[in-house]
Amino acid sequence: MRYLATLLVLVAGAGSAWAEKAKAKEGAIVYNRAGERGQVVLKVKEGQVMRIDRKEGRWYKVRVSGRTGWIPRSKVEILEEEEMVRNTRRRPFVDGRSTKRGFGGETGPDDRVGADAVDTGGDDDKGKPPPKGGGDDDDSEDDDTDKPKPGAKPKPGTKPKPTTKPPKGEDSEDDTEESDSEDDGNTDGEEPKVSDDEGAEVTNDRPTAKVKKKVAVYSEADAESEESFTASPAMVLYPTGKKKGSYVEVETEDGDIGFVLASAIEVSEPEDSGPKGGPKTRQIDARARIGVTIIQQVQSTPGSVNEDRPDNYKLSTSAITIALGGAYLRPYKASYLVGGELAVDMAKAVPGIKVDAMNTTGITVYNVNARAMFGKDFKRKSGMLAFGRLGFRYYSYQVSDVGDLTKNTAKLPSEIVKAPTLGGALAIPRLTEKIGLRFSLDAVLLGASMQQTKGLEDGDAKKAKGAIAGIGFTYRWKPAMDINATYDLNYMKYDFGTPSTTSMRGHDAAGTSTGRTDVFHAVTVGVAKAF
Repeated sequence: MRYLATLLVLVAGAGSAWAEKAKAKEGAIVYNRAGERGQVVLKVKEGQVMRIDRKEGRWYKVRVSGRTGWIPRSKVEILEEEEMVRNTRRRPFVDGRSTKRGFGGETGPDDRVGADAVDTGGDDDKGKPPPKGGGDDDDSEDDDTDKPKPGAKPKPGTKPKPTTKPPKGEDSEDDTEESDSEDDGNTDGEEPKVSDDEGAEVTNDRPTAKVKKKVAVYSEADAESEESFTASPAMVLYPTGKKKGSYVEVETEDGDIGFVLASAIEVSEPEDSGPKGGPKTRQIDARARIGVTIIQQVQSTPGSVNEDRPDNYKLSTSAITIALGGAYLRPYKASYLVGGELAVDMAKAVPGIKVDAMNTTGITVYNVNARAMFGKDFKRKSGMLAFGRLGFRYYSYQVSDVGDLTKNTAKLPSEIVKAPTLGGALAIPRLTEKIGLRFSLDAVLLGASMQQTKGLEDGDAKKAKGAIAGIGFTYRWKPAMDINATYDLNYMKYDFGTPSTTSMRGHDAAGTSTGRTDVFHAVTVGVAKAF
């Protein structure tokens, strides 16, 4: 067992001795990953020796000054075995060390003669010329072979000293004190910006991308620019996060970089990439959806004996809906976001409100919501964000031919409601790799105003309160392109007060008050584009 352990130690030592080494040809930077976009781990100066751990394309993974990183092959040259110079600290003689070597008292070689043997620091030697043959206190280099200089003659009666290493123990300090000579590679006197995990194994936790088929990658975001390289399905690409129009910037493991069409790649996040959080830069998105809205209205007038319009009735119709919108977000400090949102919904009743067997009244609804948002980024992998929202709602309910009572036989008034809104939203954009969710709730509590077609008013004291709730579903379809599906519930309650006696609607004078409840259910599907 002892022999086996000894053999393993010898093999490990031999492996370390055979490690390939290189030295920097000029001042260079060691990165935490292959590619000039990596984080700076260390700066090295010309001549700095480093151990090569791995080769990938035009990059070397090296170990230098106790740190691991990547350096371009063009910045270093491989050291041959005979070029691997001992990296030791040259130390001067100290008091008590003789200038003579060997066991016979022979004169030491010339590297220990001259100023090397003169003690210039003591008071006793002031003004004295250095003794012939040198002293033992100066800073002189200690050659491994102790060869005499050419031209140095041995004393008469003595033989030249053989070129042998000094006896064991005399220069062992010089051979072992290598740690003091390691240079940190800082060539400009400034502390380099290094990664947080200096000296540790560098991991690659960037998102990756692959192409479906061979495509050209250009030096600029333009198909007319020079081709940088050709990407194949077998290649692993790394998006840098830079976007220009319909192009995104990517780089390879070898550090080649260029622009490719966003529609030509599929991006995937690393499995264990840690917390992601919300957007790191400003984010703009535009969305367009189409769907259907179910409109329901219930009018009630307590005290009225009339069980039909205009005092007590129910209306229901469906409407084709187009929903357009956009949002702007940008980070604020470390964990917050600020931005705004605009949503415009248009619903056209098809066929319209059926008044009786012969008549149908057409209506069109416009719903505009503008909101300012302030959000909290929870820094989770799901990207969870919570928002507080302050907004303004403009709601328009337009009746076709409202003033022509031969066509508007139900005597329905057109209406405009303006109100401030207060609410919040919760977004989980990465519930899974492909799916995101969004929940929102806004309330109309105070300050609402309402206008009805003159002559068709329900009452003089108009008040409105309500809430708008929404659920959004997102499917990540293409890079920067999502499929959206939403469900919106609009609930409004109107109190008109005492029925108007001058209105052409014809309310029962016995009614003590009149009011209406509107409930809109909207389901829309479409796409969202990020910029």
